[in-house]
Amino acid sequence: MLINSMTLPAVQDLVRKSFVKEIHRPAGDVRRVFHREKGDWSSDRKRIVEVDRERFAEQKVEGQASVQREIAQGYTKDIVRKTISVTRVVSGEAYKALTAHKLAQYATQTGKDVVDKIELDMRNFIGLGDGSSYTDNGGFTIDTTTGDGQPFLDTAHTLKKSSTTYTNILSGAPSVSETSLESAEDFFAYNVTDNYGQRVSMKPNTIITSEKATMKNRISRILGSMSPEQIEGSTNFNAGVKNTYRNKYRHLVIEFDVTALNVSNSNLAFYWFLASLGGMPETSLQAYYVSWLSPMVAPAERNQDKWILSYTARACYGIGAVSGKGMLVSKATT
Repeated sequence: MLINSMTLPAVQDLVRKSFVKEIHRPAGDVRRVFHREKGDWSSDRKRIVEVDRERFAEQKVEGQASVQREIAQGYTKDIVRKTISVTRVVSGEAYKALTAHKLAQYATQTGKDVVDKIELDMRNFIGLGDGSSYTDNGGFTIDTTTGDGQPFLDTAHTLKKSSTTYTNILSGAPSVSETSLESAEDFFAYNVTDNYGQRVSMKPNTIITSEKATMKNRISRILGSMSPEQIEGSTNFNAGVKNTYRNKYRHLVIEFDVTALNVSNSNLAFYWFLASLGGMPETSLQAYYVSWLSPMVAPAERNQDKWILSYTARACYGIGAVSGKGMLVSKATT
């Protein structure tokens, strides 16, 4: 009976009560990182498959056959379904007392607890993605590997049809600046390949930071100033120079700098990401949120004999990524 950690006299006394309400960014910010798919109840998992084509025609000699090019399957990732749920139990007397204090709805809104858990999993997948797994708030092991078996954020990602490897962790862990952004952009220009090791076009469109004020203000200056603070690492004293980063990227502020228990993790506060989000999966980050059952609140159960009310909410979903292409992290410390 979670709500009854407050004793009945404490709920019913004449002192005005108020619950501490958490403040999150509007729902959807972290969800923009993931493609949404529907799960089929005929299976407890959904398989995400990479498909690549062998590109480039060749000159044809008169009278001879054209060169053959294949369409091949790349890596796959099975995203496994899990069920989450939460129940609050409250006595009728306590419920009536909470209603008198205009607190009953907040104290029983289990649906939001389910949504918060889904988004906590998404935030942890990003923030803790440099390991192959982590232990979630319920003690369960969560897989954060991609189709190649490497962690989501890793320096040794492999390709299915090539011996080439790639990293999606920016070397040197630089703090975010115009210069480090250029290095990140070069990654997308030169290091994103198909499974044959050939360069492909993937355009980054989003910068992701934590709620750290320093990080938000840095990005605000980089993207919003009329002229840049620095040019190739040197202080810009000419206010008339055009800021080439002005409004170039969307800025998402996501609370990924937390543990699996949603406790602040200062080691992650200065991390920043450059990513290609949305659009076709082939040209953006292939991270997925697969939903079998959207968050739902069951009808309240009532034990009339004991006058006890029970509120339950649940959802069924899975989270995973088939590839680390499309997101680059700098594990900065300042």
